[in-house]
Amino acid sequence: MITKRIIPCLDVKDGRVVKGVNFEGLHDVNSPIELAEYYTKSGADELVFYDITASAEGRGLFTDILRQTASRVFIPLTVGGGINTLEDFDRVLKCGADKVSVNSGAIRNPDLIRQAALRYGSQCVVLSADVKRVEGQFRVFARGGRDDTGMEAIGWIRHCVDLGAGEVVVNSIDTDGVKGGFDLE
Repeated sequence: MITKRIIPCLDVKDGRVVKGVNFEGLHDVNSPIELAEYYTKSGADELVFYDITASAEGRGLFTDILRQTASRVFIPLTVGGGINTLEDFDRVLKCGADKVSVNSGAIRNPDLIRQAALRYGSQCVVLSADVKRVEGQFRVFARGGRDDTGMEAIGWIRHCVDLGAGEVVVNSIDTDGVKGGFDLE
């Protein structure tokens, strides 16, 4: 029997958790620290923390908020946003992350996945794939859903798993925030 796991995802922008629809129309929800504590106390199995504008803004992840969050959360913590180098992996892990999620950085440099898996182990490397239907094909998007890479999603994901990604998070841009359930297709 497959075990169900509850893994909330905190999308963080400007130090606050935000929610939107189809990656747009973001509105403020709460403090990431308060929500992380709430989800931990409510029985979440793991927590994902995405600094959703770090790549688009060309900056590193909010490490101060990450440190505060990690100090209050005692479940596995996956962190992503602005991850472009092994030094970014190292910085985020030293701030308390258990796993590091990479999307745009891997699109620019797929070998980053292989390098990170060799240094930290595949269990630490999470591929985040922002996927949207374009002309009947599932395509990979970069920079928080802003840029269509033209890459077919399944092929890209398989390639990244072959490079060493131990987990994959598929973010459906088409159904994000619409409260219509999982995009099973």
